[in-house]
Amino acid sequence: MAILTRNLFILFLITLFFGSGYLVWTIENRLPERSYSEFRYCLKNHDISNMTFTGNRVVISHRAGETSTSPGFTYKTTVPNPEELIAELKDKDIRIVFNKDRSEFILQALGLFYIILLIIVIVLSLNRIKKEEEKSRFTTDKLVRPNDGHKIVTFKDVAGIPEALEELLEIIEFLRNPDQFSQVGATIPKGVLLQGPPGTGKTLVARAIAGEAGVPFYSFSGSDFVEMFVGVGASRVRDLFKEAKKNAPCIVFIDEIDAVGGSRSSGSSASGSDERSQTLNALLVEMDGFTSTDNIIVLAATNRPDILDSALRRPGRFDRQVTILPPDIVGRQKILQIHAAKIKTSPDLDLSQIAQMCPGFTGADLANLVNEAALMAARSGKSAVDCTDFELARDRILMGVEHKGMIMTEKDRSILAYHEAGHAIIAKTLPEADPLHKITIIPRGSALGQTQQLPLFDRHAYSYIYLKNRITILMGGRAAEDIALNQRSTGAQGDILQATEIATNMICKWGMSEDMGPQAFIVDDSGFLGGSSQRLPMADKTARDIDSEIKTLLATCYENAATIISQKFYLLKNLAGILVQVETLDNEEFDIIVACSDTNKCNSEECDCYTCPAGQSCILSKIKK
Repeated sequence: MAILTRNLFILFLITLFFGSGYLVWTIENRLPERSYSEFRYCLKNHDISNMTFTGNRVVISHRAGETSTSPGFTYKTTVPNPEELIAELKDKDIRIVFNKDRSEFILQALGLFYIILLIIVIVLSLNRIKKEEEKSRFTTDKLVRPNDGHKIVTFKDVAGIPEALEELLEIIEFLRNPDQFSQVGATIPKGVLLQGPPGTGKTLVARAIAGEAGVPFYSFSGSDFVEMFVGVGASRVRDLFKEAKKNAPCIVFIDEIDAVGGSRSSGSSASGSDERSQTLNALLVEMDGFTSTDNIIVLAATNRPDILDSALRRPGRFDRQVTILPPDIVGRQKILQIHAAKIKTSPDLDLSQIAQMCPGFTGADLANLVNEAALMAARSGKSAVDCTDFELARDRILMGVEHKGMIMTEKDRSILAYHEAGHAIIAKTLPEADPLHKITIIPRGSALGQTQQLPLFDRHAYSYIYLKNRITILMGGRAAEDIALNQRSTGAQGDILQATEIATNMICKWGMSEDMGPQAFIVDDSGFLGGSSQRLPMADKTARDIDSEIKTLLATCYENAATIISQKFYLLKNLAGILVQVETLDNEEFDIIVACSDTNKCNSEECDCYTCPAGQSCILSKIKK
């Protein structure tokens, strides 16, 4: 566009130059004007030899040696009535020529051409100025200065990732005091890649680094550089680093860098001529172009470090990769403290218990949890948020909204109660299983019911026994339906899917099969996003052996679940019957039911629940107490 504007401007100047020259030449070489009375006098004296009519303009040529100032003198005049003059010249010895009057049309067309060309040049010039302003706004709109009124984020606002913050402290020291590093010849990393699952605080960490260092902060997304017009992204990268050098020391943060930094070998275009490749090439060149004396740190965040181009991750560009994972139970408690300080909480609220209820939650999940709990309390008309609100908010986040209007038949409720009771009994019986938290048959989201278990601590490694027991617990619902009702329902669909996934990973990914040995047959290819894996190439016999191992493992766990359910059939019956009536039981209430069903005597001497005719009603009365 800039080249086209420049060429049109040059063409306009050339046309204006030649047009002006032609106008000057025309003025200097134009014929002299004579009055009409002089023309009549010459016509009366028979001095005229030729007359050329162009409208009412007449060019007159005199005979040589006559009264004219020189032989063949030619001049022009204006005739008021050309038709009468032509009739008068019929009997005279004068050569008459008629021309069409094109001068006015030519002048009008030339004038219109100049006007159109001038408008085009003006519009393109204004468009070019607008483009230049947009380029400057592209960087200035993304700039956050430490003293421009924006909220400053520091490390006090970040919790749950102490190791990552400790690793980034030297970046802050370099921005504050670069001479300390240059004196000993140390070179600070040019770029730091923050990688981890979504919601773990990568963007917040980048802002906290800028806030702690007190330097300008440029915040971009990878998609900001990608446009449909080839070359725009590369131009924006160059403009960005040009502006960053003017405001050094500063931080340039590119979120979701995989939008422009994806591997060129796996891209849709084999050549480097597409927009993404040009943008990536410009980024690589610019990161090589500045030195440690420029005092510019490039931070980038991504969920897919596995697809980034290798040239982007090499030393000298993104020298350091910092992995930010979901926080542990201590980190979750600290994050909850930061967000809970913004709401009004109950004095007896135990955040450590809330943190234990949320294994695997990221910082963004915990912020959402606190907000949902506050909304729950506000809907209920409470003046402060308590533990019940957090538990309801957790259930809503994990399972969805409670379906209060769903109508279920008594038969379906009974099937669901036996199903969830089967899960609970297996979870309570097996060793190394996570403690039971709650059993409910209230539909939420896509789940009709749920048996919740909460681990006492975060697990980072899983034993064979734990995983096998987990499959057995998942099979407990189907086993309870088989034994108590002699039927099978679609309610076990999600359980079977999870059990199959765990068994497949045990055999194919974690090498827990005696026959297949410590060999991996599945690889993950989705970075931190999860949900995508593929089997490695293998022989048909190996694939059949793997399928057989998975089937055997699932069948063994199901048989174990069925055996436990058969041994505790009376507990299953009592638990299912009570669930139908109360719909939700917590761990303490479940312990009361187990105590009454597994012993011949209750805690009360007046009642023998095992043989009591009231049965479930007797146990239910103890729960209500």
